[in-house]
Amino acid sequence: MSPDQLHDLLSELPPGAPVLDCGGWFIPLNAATHVVDLMPYETRRGRLELTSLPGEKFTRDTWYQADFLAPDFRLPFPDKFFAFSHCSHTLEDLANPEPLLRELVRVSQRGLLVCPSRLSEQTAGSSNRITNRQGHPHHHWIVDTENGRPVFYAKADSLASAWWGTAVPLRTYERLNEADPSVNVWTHVWSGSLDWQIVRGPAARARAVDFARRTRSSALALPFDCLWRGLRQAKHRLRRRRGRAAADWWSDMVALSRPYNRLP
Repeated sequence: MSPDQLHDLLSELPPGAPVLDCGGWFIPLNAATHVVDLMPYETRRGRLELTSLPGEKFTRDTWYQADFLAPDFRLPFPDKFFAFSHCSHTLEDLANPEPLLRELVRVSQRGLLVCPSRLSEQTAGSSNRITNRQGHPHHHWIVDTENGRPVFYAKADSLASAWWGTAVPLRTYERLNEADPSVNVWTHVWSGSLDWQIVRGPAARARAVDFARRTRSSALALPFDCLWRGLRQAKHRLRRRRGRAAADWWSDMVALSRPYNRLP
C-alpha cells in the first residue's frame, strides 16, 4: 500500500476521529491520536525525543506502553473507541499475534494491517544482501491473504530444513521491487470484523516451497544468485565494511529507554 492509499483511508474519517497506531514506535503514524507500543514515547523513531515533533497528533499523554505478549494483555480503551487503527510491521514480530488482533478488532471500527510480504521474507539476503538468510531472523510469521482473510504461516516451519528449497533469489526480488515497490509489503484493510488463520507444520513448508518454485525465473536462478551474493560477501570482508550488529543497536535503545519506561 502506498502512502497515498493510506492517506485516502485516513481522509475518509470524520474530523477529529480518534486513530490508533499499535506498534508504531520506530515510525509512528503522525495522524494517530493514540499510540500503543512496548517502547516509551521519549525514544520513538529510534532516538531521544522528549518533546513533540511537527505533524504529530499523539502526545506523551496519549502514548501508552504495553507488552503485546503479556498473559493479561488488553488495550486500555473501550469497545469500538477508534474510528481507525493502524498496525504496521508489528504482528510478524510477535510469537503469538492473536491477542493483539483480537484487541484491535475490539477497540476499532476498521483498520489496516501491514507486514513484510512473503516475497521479502523468503528472499535470500533480503536483509543484508550477502548471506543466505531469508528475511529477518526475528520475524515469526509469513503473512498472506487467502479467501479474503489474513493467514499467518509459522516462519520457522515454512523455512525448515534446506534453505534452497524455499529461497527466492535476491536478484529476482530486486527486479520485482524495482518494477513495483509495493511487493515489499503485505497489507489488509478490514472493517467491522476480522477473521484470520494460523498455519503451522508441513502445510506452512509446502506453501513456502510452492511460492519459491513459482517465483524463480529458472532452475539456475538460485545457484547464480548464491554465487553473486558470495562474491559480494567476499568483497565486503576485504573492504572491512562491517557495521555494528543490530543487537548492539537494540541494546543501546533499551538502555536509553529505561529512565522513561512506564511499564510495571
